[in-house]
Amino acid sequence: MPRIARVVGVGLPHHITQRGNYQQKVFLNADNRKRYLAWIKEYSVKYGLSVLVYCLMPNHVHFIAVPGKKDSLSKTFNTAHMCYSQYFNSKLGQRGHLWQGRFYSCVLNQSHFILAARYIERNPVRAGLTDKPWHWAWSSAAAHTNRKNDVLIKPYDFFKLADMPSALWEKYIDTAEDKRFLQDIRKHTSTGRPFGASALPRGRPKKDRKMVAVPI
Repeated sequence: MPRIARVVGVGLPHHITQRGNYQQKVFLNADNRKRYLAWIKEYSVKYGLSVLVYCLMPNHVHFIAVPGKKDSLSKTFNTAHMCYSQYFNSKLGQRGHLWQGRFYSCVLNQSHFILAARYIERNPVRAGLTDKPWHWAWSSAAAHTNRKNDVLIKPYDFFKLADMPSALWEKYIDTAEDKRFLQDIRKHTSTGRPFGASALPRGRPKKDRKMVAVPI
């Protein structure tokens, strides 16, 4: 059976996630995470992907990113994850797949973009790894609450799209999500369907925003 084509909205925010194969850990220490982020940074710049939000968990990763071209998502994550997989397996002297298949993604509309960003930055809190989102060193939460600079993201780009002042973000991500939303975002991301009716542009799309189906 052929793979279902991935829906990509050029110029629109996407939620992206990928897990370790059989839910194995993909990061064992800080050096692993730094190396991974360096590759994401390198290839996102090279392939025109603007990363706005991220969180590295022990056995999976989350991002919100805006592709500048129809292949920005696939080229960035496929290349970065291939490089990291080779590095990780070499470190452990092992072979085989590190990641569980291809990455999942879905297009987000404006309201779901904000909710998805909170969902991502609260991941470590829900998992019991920290008490506050900004205490987790491997996410964009600290940068978005003005606690540190981040090598991967520019908070200005995030808040411009979010249309929310940075002063309100700390309080917002310190509030738990609705359980229904948690179910919905996981379903849409795993199926690749755009999240929210308005995620699909109506009529003729703007010059810098278009929906394409990419066979990946």
